[in-house]
Amino acid sequence: MERGLTLRAIVVAIALTIFLATTSSYIALRISALPWPIIFSVIAAGGILKGVSIFTKKTNLHEINVAQSGATIGGLVASGVVFTVPGIVFLQQQGIPIELPSLPVLMVVSVSAGLLGVLLSIPLRETFVERENLPFPSGMAGAEILKAGLAGGRGAMLIAIIGFAAALFALTRDFFIPLGISIGFLAAAGIFLTIHAMPLAVGIGYILGPKTSINSWFFGAVAGWVLLIPALMLSGLGAESATSFTQTAGMGLVLGAGVGFFVSYIVPNARRIFSPVFSPKRNGIYSKITLPAMLAGAFVLLIAGVNPLAAVLAVLSCLVVTPIASRMTGETNIDPLEQFGIVVGLLCTWLFSAFFVPLPFASVFLIVCFVSIVAAVAGDIGHDFKSAKVIGTRARDIIAVDSVTAVVAGITVPLVLWVILSAFPEQMFTEFMPAMQSKLVAGSIAGFAFPEAFLFGFGIAFALEILFRAVKRESPVVLMAFGIGMFLGLGMAIWLAVGGILSALLKKKGKATEHKGLLAATGLMGGEGVAGFMLAFLIVLGVPSVAAFQWLGFAVLLGLAISAFCLLKKGK
Repeated sequence: MERGLTLRAIVVAIALTIFLATTSSYIALRISALPWPIIFSVIAAGGILKGVSIFTKKTNLHEINVAQSGATIGGLVASGVVFTVPGIVFLQQQGIPIELPSLPVLMVVSVSAGLLGVLLSIPLRETFVERENLPFPSGMAGAEILKAGLAGGRGAMLIAIIGFAAALFALTRDFFIPLGISIGFLAAAGIFLTIHAMPLAVGIGYILGPKTSINSWFFGAVAGWVLLIPALMLSGLGAESATSFTQTAGMGLVLGAGVGFFVSYIVPNARRIFSPVFSPKRNGIYSKITLPAMLAGAFVLLIAGVNPLAAVLAVLSCLVVTPIASRMTGETNIDPLEQFGIVVGLLCTWLFSAFFVPLPFASVFLIVCFVSIVAAVAGDIGHDFKSAKVIGTRARDIIAVDSVTAVVAGITVPLVLWVILSAFPEQMFTEFMPAMQSKLVAGSIAGFAFPEAFLFGFGIAFALEILFRAVKRESPVVLMAFGIGMFLGLGMAIWLAVGGILSALLKKKGKATEHKGLLAATGLMGGEGVAGFMLAFLIVLGVPSVAAFQWLGFAVLLGLAISAFCLLKKGK
């Protein structure tokens, strides 16, 4: 097997990690969203290593796979930090006396959480990637781009043409109708629908397949936003409260399904699942440092000012969070990392309140940040393991590079956040820098608006997950995806369903046609994902939005023309 873990792959991974940690931190605060960086890192790592190999040894699939896997850690650690910690600034603006953690403290917390996320993900590879073979759409798409990119031929051209077309469509859409088209007459009936055509979602729906994208995600959105919200409004609840109730119930379904899966599957098989991480024969040095890493995580929270019991509970909760985050990302391509952090933070708060022991807001924020980073990294590595399986890259190479970049990202992101908060103290939580996720964290730490909705959703999903596993029957729906549909609504669910329908239709036409559909789905995901990332990057650099659209649009048109010419030439 050709080597993947080379010095230049590690150097490229570190460089891209710093780039993604820096840009993702600003982008997440600036636009309250963060495009998953996997496709971008595949293209960037491949381009750099191919360029370098002109003067040195030729690169290979495994080396690019290792470099891009390590690179994505920067974006995911950034999301774990900037989706949570700036919420402290929001509470300060509300007059609540709370201090930001010092830069060294936040660095140590981020590094320890990132490493723990890597280590706790090791045994989950066999469960979710090897045994259950979950789709992990972004990891699958990245692998297809890698294979097509180095193999060349019509497959690569197909991905390129569809990718450029999707990018052009997304740029045109965002320029002329950035907020989508709201269907106003449905709002009177309590159905809130905004049409926002998303090629990326069609691609994700294709890879997820009809069971997840249609039976679960789409019908979850219908149950929440077509049935439940209008019913609640008819009962006298306002639109905002009805929506909050539904989204809270969806969050409960997600966590209930995750905990139910943990209790019914992970716990009975804990020895088989987790023993590899402590087995020197299976994972070498990683088996020796996992337990010390957990102890170190608790110690870091302790010296940061968190109550000792709360610090231990936060670290132990990661044993539950990592399999839930990994499974959820594998099934839905969504990782609501800050929600995992919020739930753990609130559970610690409620537990301490029951014994009349106060848990300061500053401690809760550190717990939420720590758990969010672990959940983010756990979800990301599932995609890395998936692409490694498809390509044949050694899993231990992925683990090694992700461990290195987790340390780099853990140091970089807090420094970048400190610079941003220092440079834009008056712009935080304004239209210039809304930072909606961290605002959500700040608001949620005070408690859910409808705790009964959360508990109801949690109880139903928990019971169903255990019931189906007890009778050894497969659930007709993916409960996590159903809950995500209830939380996010119809806008994305419609396009996921379109992808699911296309998947079902093309699957009937044979493996060759189905594979062409996979390449097309990869192009849809990559085109919109990279265009969105680059547009956000140009805007946060200070490029006027109109100019950014024009420059990217010209580059995309040029790429589309070149790809079409190459395809026609190959055809001849």
